[in-house]
Amino acid sequence: MEIGGIVTDRQVCQQVEQNIFTGSNPVRFNRSHRYEGLINYIASKYCNTAEIGIGYFPDVAFALLEKGVQVFATDIRPFQYIGLKVVVDDIMNPDISIYTSVDLIYSLRPPPELVPYMVRLARIHPTDLIVKPLTSEYLDGRLICHGNTTFFLWNFL
Repeated sequence: MEIGGIVTDRQVCQQVEQNIFTGSNPVRFNRSHRYEGLINYIASKYCNTAEIGIGYFPDVAFALLEKGVQVFATDIRPFQYIGLKVVVDDIMNPDISIYTSVDLIYSLRPPPELVPYMVRLARIHPTDLIVKPLTSEYLDGRLICHGNTTFFLWNFL
């Protein structure tokens, strides 16, 4: 249902769920402008990345692909997006072998209790880690402000 000509988040999620289960192209949310600074930062420094917890928000992954960055995504639930490889993996007990080619692991708005598992994976691999938390969360990584986006960075490379 549209409210004043604006599509609600619930509608977007319902459309994505429908697309996932019918195999049609995913909806492009066009919300990546909020993450433009993050996208530009990653594209300028990394070649092979993995997004942890892709969920219903593939915008950043697709934006990175469009900039020539190799991306695959993981989630604890199966998601399918045409043009993006998504692997079912549990960050609390990850399959480390799927991360061997990446130079960056990143996650957007993850639950704070999962961040230590991401740090552990990045340290073991080793690879850099970027976490874009909710605005009210503070993590122990280095705070970076790039363009219009702030995020936390751990360097393990």
